[in-house]
Amino acid sequence: MVRWLMMLGPWTLLLGVALVQPGLSQVKGPALEHVSPSKTRSERNWNAFWRHHLGEWQGSWTRYTPSGEVIETFASSRRFTADSAQTKVVQRNIYDYADGRSIRREWNFNSVDHSLASGFAHPVSDTMRGLALDNGAAAWMIPHLERNQIAPFELFLVDGDIRHSVGVLYGTDGHLVRTTSIREERGDRSSKSWTNFIDQEEPWNPNGRWQGKESQIRADLSRMPTKQSSWQWKETEQTNHFFPDGIILRCPDQIVAGQPFSVRVVWLVNNDALQTLIVDYDSEAQLVAVTHQSLTPDL
Repeated sequence: MVRWLMMLGPWTLLLGVALVQPGLSQVKGPALEHVSPSKTRSERNWNAFWRHHLGEWQGSWTRYTPSGEVIETFASSRRFTADSAQTKVVQRNIYDYADGRSIRREWNFNSVDHSLASGFAHPVSDTMRGLALDNGAAAWMIPHLERNQIAPFELFLVDGDIRHSVGVLYGTDGHLVRTTSIREERGDRSSKSWTNFIDQEEPWNPNGRWQGKESQIRADLSRMPTKQSSWQWKETEQTNHFFPDGIILRCPDQIVAGQPFSVRVVWLVNNDALQTLIVDYDSEAQLVAVTHQSLTPDL
């Protein structure tokens, strides 16, 4: 109980991601991408994340009710440092509030204890795992959700030294509790890329058809070969949450036992670039795969 109460605080999202635990699922499709015997799936997963996310990320967090009202917003700094082999990592989070409060947290983790066959783990959670694509996109989640279990998710996307993550938290009854948008930058901040807006926007969607590349990592950390992909906005029964700066979250209002579901983020980086990230679960509440698309307009 204490662990889950802590997750409700500002350190709920650990790496700019959420807490969750992965399971194994069978997926039909093309042959898996070959992995050299010298590098295990867990090693590749660990390296795929840290190759893109070391450094100090500064930005802001905004939490929302399920209907889109702002709960709170605060400035943040997340700093990740590692040894030369990137096998030992130190994470320092600082959260600064407008009323003068400041919360600091620090964790140490390493590839021996935290690079697992089910995904990479964080010292603060026994159940959540991280799955990372080679391009920096990643997701944290609990791979096999049990009944009456709090279900946190965090999905994040990267564009060079700009990244954002979207957190989603479901209660023990399966209902959506809140969402979180985190917008960050690394390095020189002389040219600001994120706005200061925090209110959710009126409904909109990326127009037209988009085409590009799709990559996927499955629950057992096997990877599908990168392939050509196309995408177009389609209305679904899922709820849409329209965050500032071209970010849309699509997720169910409630996770229903016995029904498959997905959590998806769409990011219109600019008029010529779109990214999507989707986490799919089957009807047994088992994680199936994390899939990323990098797209441009299909002219």
